[in-house]
Amino acid sequence: MSIALGPLNSTISSLGVRKMIKVSRVVEACENVCLASAIIGSVVISVVGVFFRYCLGFSLSWVEEIAGYLLLAVITIGIGPAARAGSHLRVDMLPQLIPRSKKSLNLIASAVALGASIILLILSLEFVAGFLKSDRRLTSMYWLPEGFLLIVMPLGYLIAVYRFVENVVNMFKPATELSEKSK
Repeated sequence: MSIALGPLNSTISSLGVRKMIKVSRVVEACENVCLASAIIGSVVISVVGVFFRYCLGFSLSWVEEIAGYLLLAVITIGIGPAARAGSHLRVDMLPQLIPRSKKSLNLIASAVALGASIILLILSLEFVAGFLKSDRRLTSMYWLPEGFLLIVMPLGYLIAVYRFVENVVNMFKPATELSEKSK
């Protein structure tokens, strides 16, 4: 429920929309940089590993581990852009059967995805904290704490929570505010 403040209400609302748009753009840029870096890094590391193994006859022990952690980064950070695009996992059969319920079903799907992302964020924070506390090290690169590489998990889930909150907020905005966002 909003309080009617006349012209001031629309000014406050437009300031909130502008701030949300700026934050969303910064988050999107960070997502893109992280995803591109992780994908390019994984490809480069894999090519180097193949070259060393098959051309030089020397196997690099750290290639598979680092490529696996980069894949984890792509998966967890990639949840945010999927949520932003509305391509997260959901069943589209019900809205097709009952077209009038599409908005409410999308709201329910986003709320469930938000709840799951919050749970995963909490669990991943506990998981990473346990690794950092135990000071486990990678077998092939003993100098690198494993918990440090796992920090991408809570980061990715935090981005997902932000994106699902953004989706839910956007469902309640008038179409005029949403068209401003695309400018």
